[in-house]
Amino acid sequence: MIQPTRLTYEDLQGFPNDGLRRELVRGELLVTPASRPRHQDVVLRMGVAFLAFADRHGGHAYVAPVDVVFEQHDVLEPDLIYIAPDRLSIVGELAIHGVPSLVVEVASPSTSHDDRTLKRDVYARYGVPEYWIVDPDTLSVERYSSPFGESYAQVEVFSGVIASSTIEHLTLDLSKL
Repeated sequence: MIQPTRLTYEDLQGFPNDGLRRELVRGELLVTPASRPRHQDVVLRMGVAFLAFADRHGGHAYVAPVDVVFEQHDVLEPDLIYIAPDRLSIVGELAIHGVPSLVVEVASPSTSHDDRTLKRDVYARYGVPEYWIVDPDTLSVERYSSPFGESYAQVEVFSGVIASSTIEHLTLDLSKL
């Protein structure tokens, strides 16, 4: 039986910069179109809040596009990333190489299924301590924490104000999105 070729981070870097988001899960390519304006509005507002938090408490906040390279066959491009001060060594010149402290995906019709299955499993497998999926239509957040294997032990849904379960003092008022 012929095994399919698994793509690597090096392969991913060879694709054109054409506005499409390309990610790898176990070497398989995921391609999604550019985000809708509402999606980008939520990402930008959250990014500003995360940046303000990082300025006050340390660490770094990033918004897409930036690659998170877990290993050569697992490379994702989360909408938002927070890296606590004790993990800053994973920030490279071209990408983040390692496990961020918190990852956020803003769900959209073209990504919602992958956010809740493939990406969630990758984040859990590599031990991302906390993962949020934001629904921009309902202004709610699914918060996943306590990764174990390819799943998270805790899943909670929030509306109103969400507080991080792993990062002290990090809160977000969802009504401001």
